[in-house]
Amino acid sequence: MPSLEQNVKTWNENYTWAERGDEWSRAWGGPPAQWYGTILPRIRAFVPAQTILEIAPGFGRWTQFLIPMSDEMILVDISAKCIAACRSRFAANPRVRYHVNDGRSLDMVKDHSIDFAFTFDSLVHVESDVLNSYLEQLSRKLSPDGVAFVHHSNLGAYVNSESKQLPETMKNPHHRALSTTADAVRAACPDLGLFCVSQETINWGVNELIDAITVVAKPKSRWALETRTLANADFNTEIACVARVARLYDWGRFAAGGQADPTI
Repeated sequence: MPSLEQNVKTWNENYTWAERGDEWSRAWGGPPAQWYGTILPRIRAFVPAQTILEIAPGFGRWTQFLIPMSDEMILVDISAKCIAACRSRFAANPRVRYHVNDGRSLDMVKDHSIDFAFTFDSLVHVESDVLNSYLEQLSRKLSPDGVAFVHHSNLGAYVNSESKQLPETMKNPHHRALSTTADAVRAACPDLGLFCVSQETINWGVNELIDAITVVAKPKSRWALETRTLANADFNTEIACVARVARLYDWGRFAAGGQADPTI
């Protein structure tokens, strides 16, 4: 996977952001459909929250939904271009703070201050050393009952332990990190000062469970009761169902004079 320096160059210079990142929600029918159909049902127990931290917000695809759920919103991204775009997009809201970081550190965030940390569709591309760095930082940044929702790669579960490569029959079309696995993240939590509340492995456009969503909290948090896990091989079906419903209820399309799609 790309180094941190290569990622900075990609997101600052090479990628045009013509659709502000909304293109990555196309399979769901757009960001609102993905948010309300897939993301919000998974985080509804944790929001609203007083102070929310979003790691790697891009151009604010999820920030727009998180801001109304917070009293204070903190955005941290490795890309100065992304932070500038968010600063412009949410300029009317004085409750949002913006930081460019080094891709590993949350030093600009006050310890014990974050009630909900969120990152989705970004840290799937970082290797285990970077992910563990963020998790260790989160163990210090979370408030006593704070919780973090972290979407990351599980592709490493399919890598051959000797060759360090994927099987020849398996591709990596979504550029997931090869060294990260759900099992390793869950096992590392105690050493990182965290409790794994839940972990869901999911398929994302392929048959294999190449992604994971790990929810973590502090060991003495009210969330630290038991670790629940789910191997969810129906995530692709979920995406398709959300997309069908999004097309059915796309009232803006009808207002614009469009015609109903008979194939939904």
